[in-house]
Amino acid sequence: MNTFLILIEIIFFHGLALYVIVKKNERGIFYLPTLFFVDRIISSPNPAVLFYGFISLILILCIARNGFFFRRNIASLLIVIYFLLLLNKSSDLVTIRPYVFSVSCLFILIALIPTIYKKFSAEVIFKELSNACLLILILFILNALASTYYKFSPMEMYNITSGVMFGNLWAAAFNTMPLALFVVFMYGVSNKKPLYVIISMITFFFIMLTLRRTVIVLSTLGILISLMTLMTREKAKMLFTAGGLIAVIGFFVYNNTDFFAEFKERIELRKLDERELAEEKRFFEYSLLYDDMFVYHAYSPWFGYELFNSAGNYGKGVLAERSLHGDIPNIWHSSGLIGVLLYLIMVGTAFLQALRSSKRYQDKLTFLFCGIAFAAYTGSGRYTEIGASLLIYLIVMFPMATREEPEVQAEESKTPRLKIEAA
Repeated sequence: MNTFLILIEIIFFHGLALYVIVKKNERGIFYLPTLFFVDRIISSPNPAVLFYGFISLILILCIARNGFFFRRNIASLLIVIYFLLLLNKSSDLVTIRPYVFSVSCLFILIALIPTIYKKFSAEVIFKELSNACLLILILFILNALASTYYKFSPMEMYNITSGVMFGNLWAAAFNTMPLALFVVFMYGVSNKKPLYVIISMITFFFIMLTLRRTVIVLSTLGILISLMTLMTREKAKMLFTAGGLIAVIGFFVYNNTDFFAEFKERIELRKLDERELAEEKRFFEYSLLYDDMFVYHAYSPWFGYELFNSAGNYGKGVLAERSLHGDIPNIWHSSGLIGVLLYLIMVGTAFLQALRSSKRYQDKLTFLFCGIAFAAYTGSGRYTEIGASLLIYLIVMFPMATREEPEVQAEESKTPRLKIEAA
């Protein structure tokens, strides 16, 4: 298994990062979720400085070519500065370094995406994003196959010790999958790419075996919404073909694999029927923080306690070393009400920009899916899972892309109308 992980790191992190830097320039932004996902597969990049160096270089290249991009979302700049200022309160900078780096990149990219999208056609963006997401699905499948073969499952998620395993992937690491699946499946059915659809469906069956409820529901919803984009007279044949292909794959899995038996066994292991929604501790977090800040005055409600240091430091330790799970409580505890306000303004600005650009039926369905995904992940956490968080904004802002090639537009603008008509 170590050999597999080393090869993944060399080829799909170092190799892909260098390729993106040399060949893709600004379009490297689409491959950042892939690089972040590779990081989760290999667990600990070696050396870590290369991880931070490659990601930072890609980000710097994008920033250098886009000038005053923060004008599109000033709250992004303000929250980055605010979080950096709050580092003065942190007692352990080494531990929180990965989280600070991730969210700082995310906040910058949220403001950067619209500027880059205005430079490229929708076709170019869709192709680049689908290629990056296809790599994520392929890596997910390869990792599952290798981990199952070598029986590599260091986390032993939900006490599952046999059957399909997922290696170092655990908990929020799966949050990337529904978004990548949505893009690849939509690209496959929209552009008549059977291979994309087949890989999407294989990924979906593996996702089912993760037993991550939010991930499974969003993956199913993503496939359904993708099919809904084909519900027009012009694309009726494509819808019928895609439905038939899904039925064939499902029939094959049912008759030739132990998928359903293993799925049923894992449901029993997780004991989902015994977990009441009201008992979810993440909903208890809000009242604990309110008491901390406004009843016991344990720390400032405006500035919070410390960045990413919630484990054992809220609710008088009633939940032991369990960290805050929900995004809003996490931000509230880390940066207070000021941080929550800046975050909501930043996110609201990004989604409002996307909504205003969503003119077509397909755009509105895409906005709906991203809105549901954002709400689900905000409730369950973690916004620090940057691969998934970044994909939400890369997808929801897709309508902001130009509908024609910029070169074509420039050519037409310089050509007299009579000449065009004569042509």
